[in-house]
Amino acid sequence: MVHLFKQRLGILCLLLYSTWGMSQSTISEAVKNHTTYLSTDMLGGRGSGSVGSHLAAAYIARQFKVIGLEPMENDSYYQVFPNPTTTVSETNIVGFIRAAKPSKKSIVFTAHYDGYGIRPAEGKTDFIYNAAQDNAVGVAALIEMARIYANAPPPEHNLVFVATGAEEFGLFGSEYYVGHPMFPSEELIICLNIDGFNISGPREDYYIFPRQGIDYLDKINNVLGPKGWHYNSPDWVDGLNKSFDTASFLSKGIPALTLWMGNRLKGGGEAAPLKFGAIHSPEDEINDNWSWEGVEGHLMIYKTIADHLLLNPGTLRVTDPSLFTE
Repeated sequence: MVHLFKQRLGILCLLLYSTWGMSQSTISEAVKNHTTYLSTDMLGGRGSGSVGSHLAAAYIARQFKVIGLEPMENDSYYQVFPNPTTTVSETNIVGFIRAAKPSKKSIVFTAHYDGYGIRPAEGKTDFIYNAAQDNAVGVAALIEMARIYANAPPPEHNLVFVATGAEEFGLFGSEYYVGHPMFPSEELIICLNIDGFNISGPREDYYIFPRQGIDYLDKINNVLGPKGWHYNSPDWVDGLNKSFDTASFLSKGIPALTLWMGNRLKGGGEAAPLKFGAIHSPEDEINDNWSWEGVEGHLMIYKTIADHLLLNPGTLRVTDPSLFTE
């Protein structure tokens, strides 16, 4: 009964949150409020096929509509796809901004909105996997990136925003989008995936997944370096080649990346580690250590890459797709 009450309360909150957005004074406040709603207990961890997952999908679709994104087809933002591990269909939420002139090329922004859901365990009092870092905050950033571009002049090429479903247990949503894209996959410039986001405060270093099997890492660094961003990659990133929605694109030879911020403070110096709750656990929820002050900077890195590639699509290549195939 408690969970049913929370889910019904979640529906009421959806109605309130969905009409809210354009009046916010800062990007960081907007990201904070989206994240707070998507990771609340009322959505029950957004497990596949759950009421909370449907509420999250409805919230994202409503935000896309308020922003002014065009729906994918038939006036709907929902791209329904089968989940081979269950009998329940899943949903991607897809909206786009049409190019200023007819173009088949696109840049795709992705962020998965599903989580681990509710997992009761003996002796545990908190068994809701709120999935705040992974990946409510990434979806919040996706929504605000869409808003930034919707309020700008029409782009040189199409921009597509995809909140993917069923990422955690098979990358099924992104895989389905690659097979059923808004614009031809062979004309897709790059997928810019947002999975996790900077909640540590202002930073000036970053690293990219992947750093193997692609020919455009140096190109990206050459774009960001003059803007004051410093590339500083730990070696362990190579172990996560297949861990993000990007793998669905990269394994098909389509350029893609996920970008994280490091621990270098603005102006130099190393930040002390902050304690966040572990992902894929009930501890992954917003806490007092979260800082929203670096959110806009992280968004601007993604936008800088997209802006450059919209004007200079060139040829980005995946040199070894096998690195991203299970």
